[in-house]
Parts: sequence; structure tokens; C-alpha cells
Amino acid sequence: MPFKADVIATTLHAPLANVEQNWPLVVDALAALKIQDPATEMAAVATIGAESYLFAPEREQGSEAYFRRMYEFKRALGNTEPGDGARYCGRGFIPVLGRAEYARFGKLVGVDLVEDPDRALEPALAARILAYDFMLKEVPKAAAEGDWVKVRRLVRGDLTGWKRFNGILIPLLRLQSEQG
Repeated sequence: MPFKADVIATTLHAPLANVEQNWPLVVDALAALKIQDPATEMAAVATIGAESYLFAPEREQGSEAYFRRMYEFKRALGNTEPGDGARYCGRGFIPVLGRAEYARFGKLVGVDLVEDPDRALEPALAARILAYDFMLKEVPKAAAEGDWVKVRRLVRGDLTGWKRFNGILIPLLRLQSEQG
């Protein structure tokens, strides 16, 4: 059984209305790719909670100068044009970052995110992007094995946000074992 919105909101200290709106979209996106199971749901809740205190898709915060310094002309991100740094900054439940990721996920969800990157902020699309990211990076396998460090590394590439991720995960694991 999927986690209930009130449990998620309480665990994350997130607005209940956001969880009620967005959690069913995440569950549906995971189910559509046949990767919905309790461990993957826990990974999704902890991942979204580690990325957003609001349990909502967000745009990365930063100035034009920051985005230029961090992302402009970074070929690894596919940013090859002037303005790509700010245009393709992080957006979503998990940050889609760089022209290449916007093109890749846009193709997977059937939306031209390169032309309109702000669409990655639409909750239903953000949920589908998260599900595809999980599937492509084999997050469900790591979650099923209980390798939560690996889950975080697969999603982020490193352990950025680990303390919050783990702080969310512990009560969810406790709850799951109580429901047994």
C-alpha cells in the first residue's frame, strides 16, 4: 500500500496540500513504468523530501551570474549556447540539469523541454521524469536491496543531501516494519 499523504507530510514537515496533490502523480508515474513497490516509494519520498521542503517541483535558486559560472558552456551538460546555464538550470522533483538532460527527459515524456524547460516544473511531468530517472539508474533494485547510500548516489551522483534523505528514510522504514 502506498504511503498516505498525511504520513508523508508529517515525516517531511511539508505542506499536506502539496503532498495530496503530488504524491498520487508520483505513484502513478512509478506504476506506469512498473517500478512501484514499497522500497521504491520510500526512495521517492526520501529523494523528493531531500530535494524539496515543499514536496513540489522546484526551480534551482541562483542568480544569472551563478548559473553562468556553474553551468554555462559545460559540455558534459550539453550546454553549448550562450544562456544555456540559466536556461537549463535544475528543475523538478529531482533537478533536471543541462540541455542534454532536458532533451533526454523531454523525449521520454513526449514534451519539448529544450524549447520550454519550465514545463519540467509541472507536477505530472516532474513525477514522470523522476520515475524515468529511477528506472534508468536502477534505483528500484538498490532500494529493494536496502542499499540507501547507493540509492542516493544513483540519484544525485554523490551523497549531497544524505543527512536529510536518511532522516526521512528512518521513520519510513520504522513505519513499514510496524505495519509489517
